[in-house]
Amino acid sequence: MTIAAMTGVTALSIDMSLPAQPTIAAALEVNAETAQLTLSLFMIGFAVAQLVVGYLSDAWGRRRVLLAGLTMYAVTAVACAASPNIEVLLACRVLQGVGASAAPVVARAMVRDTQPAAQAARLMSVMLAALSIAPMVAPAIGGAMLDLAGWRAVFGALAVCGVVLLALAHGTLGETLPPERRVTASPVGLLRGYAQFFTTRGTKLPMLIGCASFAGQFAYIADSPYVLMEGYGVSTEAFGLYFAATALALMVGSLAGARMIRAGRSPGAMIVTGTLIVLTGGVLVTIGTRVEALGIAGFLVPMIVYFLGVGISGPSATALALEPVPHIAGTASAVIGFLTMTAGALSGYFTTKIGGSDPRIFALVAMVMGAIAAVLACAAARARRHR
Repeated sequence: MTIAAMTGVTALSIDMSLPAQPTIAAALEVNAETAQLTLSLFMIGFAVAQLVVGYLSDAWGRRRVLLAGLTMYAVTAVACAASPNIEVLLACRVLQGVGASAAPVVARAMVRDTQPAAQAARLMSVMLAALSIAPMVAPAIGGAMLDLAGWRAVFGALAVCGVVLLALAHGTLGETLPPERRVTASPVGLLRGYAQFFTTRGTKLPMLIGCASFAGQFAYIADSPYVLMEGYGVSTEAFGLYFAATALALMVGSLAGARMIRAGRSPGAMIVTGTLIVLTGGVLVTIGTRVEALGIAGFLVPMIVYFLGVGISGPSATALALEPVPHIAGTASAVIGFLTMTAGALSGYFTTKIGGSDPRIFALVAMVMGAIAAVLACAAARARRHR
C-alpha cells in the first residue's frame, strides 16, 4: 500500500490542479495554452528526470533516491504556491516534476526486485487500482481548495501531500536492492544500461503499447477541463464527479486484470484484451461526439470504456517490459516512464492547443491512440507465439 501511495504522486500533482487551469490563466493573465504548460512541463520534468533517477536507484539503492525525491517535491510545491508570475510557476513545476519522478520509478523497481513477471503484473494492477483513488478525489479536493482559498491553495495542499508521503516512505519502506546487486555509477554505465534495455528482446513492444494508450489517457486528462467545463458547460463540482467516473473505470479495469491474472490468464493475453477495449472506447467516443442528441453521454460513456481498457492492459505491459531486464530494473523503469510520460505530455499539449473545448478533436486522438495500441498488442502476441 505504501508503494501504491508513492505512485499516486503524479495523479495528485496533475489532477488536483485541473480545476484551477482556467483560474490560473485568468489570474496570471495568460491564455489557456500557456496555463496548460503547468501540466505539460511538470510531465516533461518528470519524464526527463526519470532517466537519471532510475539509474541512480540501481547504483545507490532504492530507498535513498526515493526519500530525496519526495523531499524535493514537497519543497517545490511550496515554491509553486508562492509564485508571483507564470514564468516562476512554470519553472517550479518543472522542478516539482523532477522531484516527483523518484516515487513511481522506485516503486516499479521495488516490485521487479522482488517479484516474477506474472506476480509483478498482478501487484501492479493492484497498485493501479489504489492509484485510481487519487483521480477520483483529487479534482474534487482541488475544486474545493480553489473555491475556498484560490489557486495557490491547491499547490499548498500538494506540499502537505508530499510531506505525508515522505513520512510514510521513511517509516515503512526498506531497501530492496542490496549493495552486491548494485551497479557502479558512471555516465558510461548509464548509457550502457539504456542500450541494454533497447537491445533486449521483449522490452520494446510492451513499452510502446503503454505509451500509446497513455497518450490517449493524458489527452483526456489535459483537455477534459476545457471540453467538459467550456464545451459542455458543466460546473467545477460536476467536473470532479465526471472525472471521478473515468478514474473509477480505471480502478475497475485494474482490479479485473489482477483477478484474471490470479485465475491464470497471462500478462500477454491481458494486453490484447485491454487494448481492444481501449480501441472500442476510442471508436465510440468518435461516434458519440458527432451525435448531438447524445450530449455529454456521447463523450463520457466511451471514455469510461477507454479507461477500463487502460486499467486492464497497462500493468501487464509494464511488467512484460521489465521482465527481461531484472538486473537493471531501475534503469528500465526509468526508460518506460520517460517515454510514456513524454508521449502523454505531447499528446495533452497538442490536443488542448488544436482542439481546445471541441470534443471531436480529442475523440480523434483517442481513437488513433487506441488503434495504435491494439495493433502493437497483436504484434507482440504474434512475436511471443513465434518465439
